[in-house]
Parts: sequence; C-alpha cells; structure tokens
Amino acid sequence: MEKKRLITVEDLTAFTFAGEPALSPDGKQAVYVVTQTDLQQNGYTSTLYYADEKTIPGPLTYAYSKGRCEKHHSPVFSHDGKTVYFLSNRNGSDQVWRIRLNGGEAESVTDFGSDVIDFALSPDEKLLVCQCMIKDKTEYDNEDITVITRLRYLQNGKGFVQGTSALYLYTIATKQKKCITNPLQDAELPAFSPDGTQLYFCMGKQNPQETDYLFDVYRHDLNHSETTCIYQAKGSIYDMKISPDGRTVALAATEDGECTPENITILLVPANGGSIRNLTAHDPLSLGNFIGTDVRFDDGANMIAWAANGESLTYLVQDGPISGLKSVTLNGTSKSVFMMEKHVMTSFTMAHDQIAAVLSTPSSPGDLYFLGNGDTMRQISDHNQALFSQLDISEPIPFTYKGAEDWQIDGWLLLPPESAQTEEEIPVVLEIHGGPASAYGDTFNHEFQCLAAEGYAVVYTNPRGSRGYGAAFCAGCYGDWGRRDKQDILNGLDYALDHFPRLDRNRQFVTGGSYGGFMTNTIIGTTERFRAAVTQRSICNLYNFYGTSDIGYYFLTRYFNGADLWTEEELLMRFSPIRNANKVSTPTCIIHSEQDHRCPIEQAEQWYVALKRLGVETRFVRIKGENHELSRSGHPKNRLVRLHEIMDWFNRHLTKD
Repeated sequence: MEKKRLITVEDLTAFTFAGEPALSPDGKQAVYVVTQTDLQQNGYTSTLYYADEKTIPGPLTYAYSKGRCEKHHSPVFSHDGKTVYFLSNRNGSDQVWRIRLNGGEAESVTDFGSDVIDFALSPDEKLLVCQCMIKDKTEYDNEDITVITRLRYLQNGKGFVQGTSALYLYTIATKQKKCITNPLQDAELPAFSPDGTQLYFCMGKQNPQETDYLFDVYRHDLNHSETTCIYQAKGSIYDMKISPDGRTVALAATEDGECTPENITILLVPANGGSIRNLTAHDPLSLGNFIGTDVRFDDGANMIAWAANGESLTYLVQDGPISGLKSVTLNGTSKSVFMMEKHVMTSFTMAHDQIAAVLSTPSSPGDLYFLGNGDTMRQISDHNQALFSQLDISEPIPFTYKGAEDWQIDGWLLLPPESAQTEEEIPVVLEIHGGPASAYGDTFNHEFQCLAAEGYAVVYTNPRGSRGYGAAFCAGCYGDWGRRDKQDILNGLDYALDHFPRLDRNRQFVTGGSYGGFMTNTIIGTTERFRAAVTQRSICNLYNFYGTSDIGYYFLTRYFNGADLWTEEELLMRFSPIRNANKVSTPTCIIHSEQDHRCPIEQAEQWYVALKRLGVETRFVRIKGENHELSRSGHPKNRLVRLHEIMDWFNRHLTKD
C-alpha cells in the first residue's frame, strides 16, 4: 500500500467543493454546484453537475471563459423536470441561463443591466421574478465623490451601499421587464404560489432608520397588480416556502428583533394574512446550521421544505456539533428525519418527499447524498476521494468538560498524525471561533489539519454564546464578552492538558478570528501562559467598533443589553482588550484584511501601534483586496499566505530563543 503523506497548506487549492443541490419535481434527478480553485486566475470557478441514483455525477455545464473565473450557481428545475435554470456570469454579469437535460448548450434568458441576485420561476415557466439592484442617482459626475445619506451605508464584501434591491417581473418570451416593488425599499426572497397567480416576497421599510430594518412579508396578485402586506415581522426572516395548496406561507424566522440569541423557528402565516402560529416553539434547538469551516462553498439557502401533501415541513437544525433534518406536522409533532453522529449537513432540497443533501464529516469537505428514512443515506459524489486517499490526516477526539458555573461544554482535540509526531511532548494551539453565535463541529477543517501535520495538537471548543445548544446557551455571553466565555475556553484547554499527558504545558499558542480575534486579544491581555498568538480580523476597541463596523452599533447594542456610546462609554471600554494592552507580553502576529468592513482594519492598527509602542514583539500582516471572509472565500493566493503566516509565527516561537 502506498505510504500516505501529510497534508499541506497548498492542498487547499486541490479541494473540490459540492453545494446548492436541486431536485427535479419527481425527486429522481439532482443538479448541484461544484466549485474548484483556479490558481492561475487567483479565484474560483463553479459549474453544475448532474446526478441520479443510477449514474456517476458528471458536468452539466462547463466554464468556457478565459481570463476570468466563470461561475454557475443557484440551479432550479423547470416544472416538467426537463430544463435547469441557473445563474451564470458567463457574459460578464450574473444573469439567468437555462440548459436542457437531454443535451445542447446553455442559453442566456435574461438581459438585465446589473447582476441578477436571485430569481424565481413561475409554474407555467413563462415568467421569472428577478432580484436586481437599482442604483442611487449620483449627485456628481465625479467618481471621486461619494455622498452618503444611509445610516447603514457599508456592507462587508460589497463596500458602500449605493442602491436598493428590487424585484422585476420578467416575461421570458418577450424579455419585458416590470419592477413590482417599491424602488426605495429593499426586496428579496421571491416565491410563486403553486397556481402562479400570486407572488410572495419580503420587503424592508422605505426609511428603516426611522422605524426598523426588519423585512415584512408581502403578497402580489399578478392578475390585478395589487400588493398587500400579510405579515409585519418582529425579527429576521431567513427562508420562505409556500404550501402545496397555496394557503399558507411558512417562514424560517425569529420574533425577537436583530442579533437575537433566540432560536430560529417555523412561523406559519395565512396566505391572505391573519394570526401567525409558531410551529416549532417547543423545539429546544434553532433552525439552521452554524458550524463553521474553511472548506465550504455552500450557501445552504434552504432551511425549510413542505411535504408533498402539505401536512408537514422538513427543516434543517443543528444539535451541538452535528446538523441534520427534523420534520414537524401542522399540529406541532416533530421527529428526527436525519441526524447522524459526526455528520454536518450544509444544505438540502426536497421534492416529491425525496431528499438530496450535502454532508460533510471530520474527514470530508462535503459530498452529495440521497437520504432515505431512518438515517439511511446513499453517497452520490466523492469528489475528493483521490486526494484524501493520499493524505495522512487525524480524526478529532471529542470531549466534554465543565466551563464557568459548571456549564457543560463541547470540545475537541486534534492530535498530529503519527508520522508528524517527532517529539515526545506535543505543542498545543488553542483555536477560538468567531460569531460568537457560530460553532465548531464534526466537519473537516483544513487549517486545523495543517497545524496537526506541522506537529501541533489543536484544541477547539464551543463556549457559551455558540449556536446549536439552545437560546439560553447562545445568550450566555450577552453583556459579558471576555469573562465567563473566556473561562469556558480556557477550561477546555486545561481539560485537554490534564487528560492528555503528552501535551506540552510550556508551549501553548492561541489564535482566533473576528470574535475569536477579540477573545485572543482579551486572553493575552489577562494571562502570560501562551508562547505566541495570532489574532485575525480582530476587535480591540468596542467603542470604536460601534461607528466603524458595518454592523457595529446595532450588533453591540444588542450584545451589551442596550449600551450605547453616550450612555455606557466606560462599560464598553472596560470590556475592550485595548485597556489591557500594557499587560501584554505575548509575541503577537496580527492578520487583517484591508477591505474588512465587519471588523475594520483600524482595529488592527490600534492594536499594532499599542503593542509596538509597549515593546511587544509584533508582526502586522495587511492583506489588500480582501474582506472579513478571507479565511473562507478569499483569493486563493492570499489564503495560502494567511495559513503560512500562522504556522511560521508559531514555529519561530517553539523555542524561547
């Protein structure tokens, strides 16, 4: 048998990523998106693959463009199951295309002057509803001048918000376009009724800074061109599906404003408006999957799906380190559909009561599966088999321990593969996730495996504030960043050190990004136990974060129980790591993207200047052209640099000399 090799940083560019499955109406055929790295173009290409239960998956579309990365995504089957509609940038901007399953080339359907963000196909396949941006009128014919009047004027990954998202009714045969939403109000999530006479969508307020930024649900009668609000939202809406009989709108939503720790639930709204019903109010877990990784290109847009008879809904749910599917009848009785140990479901689709899903494991970035009853599954794709058959990777060891106040916490230890264990004592890296309302889980993580291949043990945990453990656990860090959550994290590291004697207590390292970067900064300002630290896309000054982040003021106001700049300045600064900069002695590498609008680079600049002035060994790595998503979807060459910087920094501090 051929000897396996250790995984490398460069293997990141060899992964193939599966996502966004769609099923034909009879549930027998699937189309999904396959994404691969194009290192020459320093980006990613994506194409559509076709699969059924009898054939090996193969390409349905091909990326023909040269000189740029072509992307095909968001597939939708026609109602006769013979054609697939999808979004493609083949001609320069995202437009709706279609391709027949029996052969032939894809053809362009829409011709909007801007990107189509999302679309819905009418049951008779004569109409599309397309979501596009309407740009604001400019006051100057001078590109150097930007006039800002919105309160929320920044968006990570996009820059200045200079328009609204509108819905257009598009007649396929004539290419006629008609805007059917208020161009001053953002609109999204279009969905046709089964008979094609009604269109449902979500729309925000015309002056949201004076009211709220929540999206209400509207019904547009296509026969009479009348629009009616049927539900005034009390929280965020993540998904919307219309019942097979057209009488009920199901929402995956919250009822507790923005940035809430409360669970995402299923709300049932009568199609003509009226009293709503919370169908999963008694489920202790939230809808959705919040388990993070650095090897995923899968939006997982679907959270809910109606059964063909309209008597129940299937929904995606996370249970601690795993995620899968449950179903609930209209009388509120729920049961597990698919929830398997060491499997994380990132997306699913359902048609004719058949289910296709993308599942990842601790040793796989994810593949397409067809699911049956009672946790039965059939793997359809195996895109990374050839690569992973060569790699000597480790399986994470799960453990549970007591955090602050004896809360039960999940943790994992990833040991180096035996071929990488060159020393009797193993240095340890503590990894801290962002959010804080995200989670680690039973999925593959390239960064962790690279650290293990370099000879490090990796410890990672889900402290209070993480998703997947109920609303009370998620709310556990509200008003208390860097205190009991920090104790949860460090208790996990101590547990690993106490129970795995080979871990080296004298060589401990720490890193994290976003909220994990905030926690890294907090930890090195309150303890000297770590040999070196890498803080990524971090926060050091909560007061400044309020006005410079794209989510700053409303995100932190909620997390700190209504605290604002002019009422709680001292409180915000007391929780800010910058207050303890003079107590830091840990050599620190700062990695930050220059176009990060979520945790702006001014946070890294403050932290760097403070530590450098105080004589701390500090390295500042600034990355152009990247935003907050560098580690997950940044340009491949920049992602490789980031990983090398982390490992090089730890390696140079393995010995005190």
